[in-house]
Amino acid sequence: MFKAIFFDIDDTLLNFSVANRSAFVKSFGAFDLQHDDLTYSTYKQINHQLWEKQKAGQITVQDVINSRFKELFLALKIEIDHDHFRDTFQGNLAREHTLEDGAAEAIEYLSQKYKLFAASNSILHQQKKRLQLAGLLPHFTDLYVSDEVGYEKPDQRFFQTCLARSNIAKEDILFIGDSLEADIKGAAACQIPTCWYNPKQLENKHKLDITYTIQHLSDLAKIL
Repeated sequence: MFKAIFFDIDDTLLNFSVANRSAFVKSFGAFDLQHDDLTYSTYKQINHQLWEKQKAGQITVQDVINSRFKELFLALKIEIDHDHFRDTFQGNLAREHTLEDGAAEAIEYLSQKYKLFAASNSILHQQKKRLQLAGLLPHFTDLYVSDEVGYEKPDQRFFQTCLARSNIAKEDILFIGDSLEADIKGAAACQIPTCWYNPKQLENKHKLDITYTIQHLSDLAKIL
């Protein structure tokens, strides 16, 4: 019987694809920059490649944040203060809080039975604000976010720090996340039971031993 549930945030509780696109459009508008689908597709490709490097331990989350618009504007041959654009984008992103389908109901249900914790690769104040705007923050006992924890998923030290701070044994925790590499592989390496949120029915390409796999957050009520 689990005592606590650890949730990833982006693309698990909050829809990051929607948030990313909205913050992108608002930021381009703030700088009076023209953009189209190809512009956003270029950004997505750069962003994805950087996050893959982060998951492989080659760069940090902050490196991703600092580099993606610098690389984008180089590719687009646009001369602009990319650091200023980065800060504008991050500010817009902090206000995006579209929920994954069923997230509010799942959190409401689980908070009555378990202690809930959030565990995310991001910036603490940003994630805290987004969860607050989404109405989820009051349900969480604590938030563990990489810039404040000092380590990043899938680094085992991230999960070990979360375990120590929660003061809950690993076998009494279920870790729920959408990323095989960052969430499931990292938690499993620390022998924490896992639940893969897999709405797109992706292949378990790493052949990981996963405790549960769900396609919709409402499925959590069936297993917990």
